[in-house]
Amino acid sequence: MESSNDFNPIRNWANELHAKDTSKKVRAIKRMQAERGERSGSKPPYGYKKKDAQSKEIIPDEATAPVVCRIFELCAAGKGPNQIARILTGEQILNPTNQYYQATGTACNHLDTTRPYSWCGKTVANILENIVYLGHTLSMKHTTLSYKNKKQIKRPESEQILVKNTHAPLVSQELWEIVQEVRRHKRRPPKHMEEPNLFSGLAYCSDCGQYLVLCRTEKMREDQYYFRCSTYGKRGKDACTPHQIREVDLKQIVLDDLRRVTHFARMKERQFAEYINQKNTLELRREINRVQKELDAMRRRDGELSALFKRLYEDNVLGRVTNEQFRMLSADYNGEQKELESAIPAKEEQLERLKASVANVDAFIEKAKQYTAIDELTPQLLRLFIQRIEIGERTKKHSRSAGQSVRIVYRDIGALDTPMREGDHAPRMTKEITEKEAIIRLLA
Repeated sequence: MESSNDFNPIRNWANELHAKDTSKKVRAIKRMQAERGERSGSKPPYGYKKKDAQSKEIIPDEATAPVVCRIFELCAAGKGPNQIARILTGEQILNPTNQYYQATGTACNHLDTTRPYSWCGKTVANILENIVYLGHTLSMKHTTLSYKNKKQIKRPESEQILVKNTHAPLVSQELWEIVQEVRRHKRRPPKHMEEPNLFSGLAYCSDCGQYLVLCRTEKMREDQYYFRCSTYGKRGKDACTPHQIREVDLKQIVLDDLRRVTHFARMKERQFAEYINQKNTLELRREINRVQKELDAMRRRDGELSALFKRLYEDNVLGRVTNEQFRMLSADYNGEQKELESAIPAKEEQLERLKASVANVDAFIEKAKQYTAIDELTPQLLRLFIQRIEIGERTKKHSRSAGQSVRIVYRDIGALDTPMREGDHAPRMTKEITEKEAIIRLLA
């Protein structure tokens, strides 16, 4: 009996070694499956179904795929997850857990058969964030702490595996990007206001570069709502100026210019393409040079900080700098260097995007052909065509009739600082404006 007990530590060690080795092999197999784009879960995402009972391949589900498309379209139109959830609940559409239960007879976690049509905002938000609807498979999102501790933790994005085009998409890349843009900049409207800010994430101050906020109260009429620079609102006139413009006027300015630009994109394709390509070549080169200079300055400073820290360490060792001085100065240098460590990769990525970007005039023209009659602005339409709107200050303080610049940067083609008119061989400047008339004057 004692002899048997003597071998227990060896057996335990052997069992632990076996468990560790098995865990390592299982992880390796799962990684290989993920790299091939194979799905690991048994339940298909909402909107899809299995191709057959034995296969892991998924195909669009005729019953639920249209619901997913509608969710994305509602979000692109400015609706938030909670608003969309209320709409789906009101229309008596089965929620994902109850739909799967009725289709397969399998109960999922959080199944509540007493409220089969009750949707929640979190469910809608998860659908809007799921890259599976682009036709891609994202695997290895979670792992365990070790083969001993089975508690799940989320992997960093750099360790997750994305395999593109593994199945049929339910939404287009264009609609996906619009939805992510809407969600990134969406701000909840005041309780007394049902509609969100149409220009949220699009309107910016041309001087300080910060976003404009929409000012509206219960006592104000709808035609009195106005935009104002957020920097001015937070820090006052010493930091910036109001850059104030009424919402109704900005809507009319943008609608008129969008109609004009898309009209010429459709009617004068060759002339439009030649102008955009020529303009963007010069603008792109200037922007690339500016970003490259900023990146070079960051890299130089990073090198200088490394040299300074090395010299400071040597001075501390030789007694030229006290320990207190060393701690204080090294903390400053380390703090600045850490900021540069995150800023440099971001700047490098920006530079790569600029170098890779080419004005996609054909894409813009194709979009313009799809929207031959633009009667009103919607969040989806705005983000489909427009990337940024920059509002300038009035030429005369406190004057409602003074000129004010509005610069519209379009997706795929950039800013048309000199909009085209029918019959023109080259673009010309537009008219001088007043706030009441709301006629646009674009500045270079």
